[in-house]
Amino acid sequence: MRKTTMLLSTLVVLPLAMPVVADTQWPTQDVTLVTHSSSGGGGDVMLRNMGRTLEQKFGINTVVDNRVGGSGAVAMSWMANQAPNDGYTILSVTPTQLITPLRAPGIPTYQDLTPIARLLTDPTTLYVHENSQFESIEELLQHARENPRSLSIGIGSAGSLDQLVLQNFARETDIDVRTIPHEGGGDAVVALLGEHVDAVIGEPGQALTHLESGTLRMLAVFQEERLETYPEVPTLQELGYEVISNKFRGVFGPPDMDPELVEEIGHTLRDIVNDEPWKTYWGEGSMTPSYLGHEEFTEFLHVANEELREFVEGLQ
Repeated sequence: MRKTTMLLSTLVVLPLAMPVVADTQWPTQDVTLVTHSSSGGGGDVMLRNMGRTLEQKFGINTVVDNRVGGSGAVAMSWMANQAPNDGYTILSVTPTQLITPLRAPGIPTYQDLTPIARLLTDPTTLYVHENSQFESIEELLQHARENPRSLSIGIGSAGSLDQLVLQNFARETDIDVRTIPHEGGGDAVVALLGEHVDAVIGEPGQALTHLESGTLRMLAVFQEERLETYPEVPTLQELGYEVISNKFRGVFGPPDMDPELVEEIGHTLRDIVNDEPWKTYWGEGSMTPSYLGHEEFTEFLHVANEELREFVEGLQ
């Protein structure tokens, strides 16, 4: 059986950093946190939790700047061409910042910016509304096979990792569904809450409140092991479908940043791992701290970019 693995070979999970007393010179002033996600999307939620943690720990202010559009192209272009490179404007990144330039040449790539650090890895899951007729992933698959293109599955944005996961999920399970892109994961969740789509592929964190309340129901996990926070939800691998995806979350800066400042920012973000509300954010979202500093993160991106290049080319 074909095994479709996204970014798994480049996933290195490191032990949790122990809390330390902050002695860094970053941050000493207000920080702008940029995301391509709309309000409530994965990047937006991540930065709001990061911002509150930095505010409480360092006594500074933060603002989240949502630069939505073009599956990350708007935010990447602004960071590459207009953002100040003094270390106080940083961009949240996921595989979207690799995939979009691969699909649309001319958009700034990770090599045009400054990779600062990888912070977390985030599982990909599939969930439905509580009113859904599907109580299990097997029921959804059976219905999809018997009724081609009858199901609509929402994703965060066109050209995102979620779309690539969905396309491989459909191939591996031999189903034909309609892909419904949105302006971010938060918007996809809103569509599901309104029952405008039948299911959503995305990370648990962007739907956490609704999953906890039971308004949404998780049916499957796209990784090798079940999530500790949702032990009742099976992996696709258990069912014989080896579509595996782990989304990385990190931060970039503008081009030509001072290397010492890049290291300082990375170390600060590494060392808040057990501070609140950051710890609760990644814990409740079933994420794994997996810090890589600038050099290691850059090497990781080289490998991941080639994986995704082959993947994107194979879908065309």
